[in-house]
Amino acid sequence: MVEPTRTLYLIVCGAGPASDIATFIRLAQAQAWRVCVVTTPAGAEFIDAAQLQALTGYPVRTEFRKPRDPEPSWPLADAIVVAPATINMVCKWAAGIADNLALSMLFECMGIDLAIVVAPNVNPALARHPAFQRSVQHLREWGVRVLYEHSAPPPIWMASWEQILGALPN
Repeated sequence: MVEPTRTLYLIVCGAGPASDIATFIRLAQAQAWRVCVVTTPAGAEFIDAAQLQALTGYPVRTEFRKPRDPEPSWPLADAIVVAPATINMVCKWAAGIADNLALSMLFECMGIDLAIVVAPNVNPALARHPAFQRSVQHLREWGVRVLYEHSAPPPIWMASWEQILGALPN
């Protein structure tokens, strides 16, 4: 592994590609990214948190910390990736709904101008919904790099891990 020089917060939603998120983490680590993983509540069901903690060296977070819990010992982020991002995540984010830790972190990090890349995992029929189209447009207008790959084959319907990593700042 290359010695990390930058920190990436990786937000994982409940979609098929999440079960392969360790591949993305290894690719990011090979490019000197330190990775910290957050999942949505549904995303937690798609990953092996113990495996990801062993791989990254940081606990996987899904819930807000309790008042008596210590602050997480994560380094500050240099960038954020949301992958796979469900239609629910994209539409809630654009609508201003922060009802879980992952969305709250995105709201906060947009306020400090971090580079954010989102890779929706949305099938083409769902992606035609006007709410999704508007949400993608809003996120792009707000400076979020949206990598929606409508031509990706099922069941993935998402940009590749390499494309996502390539969209991050150098």
